[in-house]
Amino acid sequence: MRKGLLVAVLLAAALLAGCDGRLLLRMDIPIVIDPAPRYQGETWGYLSYDPYTEHIRLDSKPHRGGRYRPLTNASVSVVGMGITVRTDKDGYFYIYGVPYGRLELKVQHSWIGPRSGVYFTTQGR
Repeated sequence: MRKGLLVAVLLAAALLAGCDGRLLLRMDIPIVIDPAPRYQGETWGYLSYDPYTEHIRLDSKPHRGGRYRPLTNASVSVVGMGITVRTDKDGYFYIYGVPYGRLELKVQHSWIGPRSGVYFTTQGR
């Protein structure tokens, strides 16, 4: 089994390097895969939705005015990080472990479908 795998790796390396290339394969060096970095940023807010204008609003407190309704049970994802949370009955969400700076969120709900491009700046603890 190991010989077959070694032969396959050598053939693949030879094909990728070309006939004139040189290949050094050291089997005694362990391969280390570092886990994803642990970020300390956090972001949170209240999402509400106006069905007439199809506008999503992000506030620091629940928005009860006009035609806006809390976006309950919506999926909020940080684009490119694979972090997803759900909003509560007031449209509130909280995400910890994101990098500082500007983030792009993707909001998905049965009323509106997927939306991305909600940008805002994360805060530190």
